[in-house]
This record gives sequence, structure tokens and C-alpha cells, in this order.
Amino acid sequence: MPGFNKIVPFVEGQGDIQAVPILARRVLAATATEKFGSSSVHFLDAWRVGHLHKLLASDGAEWFRLLNAAARTGASGVLLVLDGDRLAEKCPGEVARSLAASAKSCGAGAKFSLSVVFAMQEIESWYIPDAQALIERASPHAKISLPKGNLETGVRDAKGWLSKNMVGGYKPTIHQSEFARSLDIQKVRSQNLRSFRRFEHAVTELIDALISGVHIATP
Repeated sequence: MPGFNKIVPFVEGQGDIQAVPILARRVLAATATEKFGSSSVHFLDAWRVGHLHKLLASDGAEWFRLLNAAARTGASGVLLVLDGDRLAEKCPGEVARSLAASAKSCGAGAKFSLSVVFAMQEIESWYIPDAQALIERASPHAKISLPKGNLETGVRDAKGWLSKNMVGGYKPTIHQSEFARSLDIQKVRSQNLRSFRRFEHAVTELIDALISGVHIATP
């Protein structure tokens, strides 16, 4: 796409394919348009890359294959967004730094930019602060009570929590893109979810790098 910086989102689940680009575009529109100019950036359709263990198998063979494939398409940047529930005791920051460092062998930071984000537990955790409104749209007769405490760490199975509170259950391939479109970002910000702050920062720093022409590879 001539004249555009093209960003390829790498995502984990089927429902993330549409939802993550929607969220990234909304963050851009909400926080970065004045600084960067959204007309110069285009988020391509997301690639489903699977979970972290798949990427790291065989010394990262799949991770390198995907990065090289994205580079061959002429992508200016890659935004990797994965659920953090498979990290076990590993520090998300350390794993993200390792991914970013290894990606440099494929040209990240020199030929294209890369930002890595782990949602704390699941991307669905980001929807819980606005769950009352989101669920009412999908399940008009649902009666819910938001969890107490930290909404990012307190709910270990965000998909399951949403499903229990929705008539007919939560189906990522059906509901997630609509949740991403309708999410009240200010409500998410008000809960100070660390991984969502990281997502917003990753989007803006990635775009900043592309507009400036100084590529980055950052966790």
C-alpha cells in the first residue's frame, strides 16, 4: 500500500484476528492521531501465530519464520499480542525482551519495527472493566456483578467469567470483535490495567518509530 506504513498484528487466538487490529486502530485514533496522523498508518489483517510455546519450539523456528514472512510482505512493523496465561512463573517482561532480542536476527529494529505485548492472563481481561455495558448489548437480560479488586489479576479465566455471565455463553469468534469495537477505553484506563497500558504504549511507540523512520524492537 504505497504511502502507508503497514503494521502486521501477530495474535494468538481465532477471536483475536479481528479484535486486536480494531483495538489498535482505536488506540491510535484516541491517543495518537494528533501526534502522528492516522492517515499514514495502516493495520493489516492479523496473522494467527498461535501460543508462545509454539513460537519458541525448535529454538524459535516458527517465530523467525513468521518474522521473515512479514518482512517479505513489505511490512513496516509487527505488533505481537499474546495472552499471558501460558507464562506460568515466567516474567512477562523478560519473555518479551527475549522475543524482541531474538527478532533482531531477522531485521527487527533495523529493517522493520517490532513491539511485543502480553495481556495479563487473557485479552478478555481488558473487557471486564466495561463488562456491564458489553454484556448487556450481547445478552440484554443478563444480570452481572463485576469482580472486586484488581480486575486484571483477580480473574484467572476471563473467557470463562464472561461466558458464565452471558446468556448462551461467550464465544470469542462471535463476540470479541464487537467487544473491541464497543469497549469504553476510558473505563479500562480507569482500572489502571498494566498490560492494557503496555498495549497502548506499544501501539504508539511502534507508530512513532515508523513515522520517524527509526526502527525499534521493544518489549
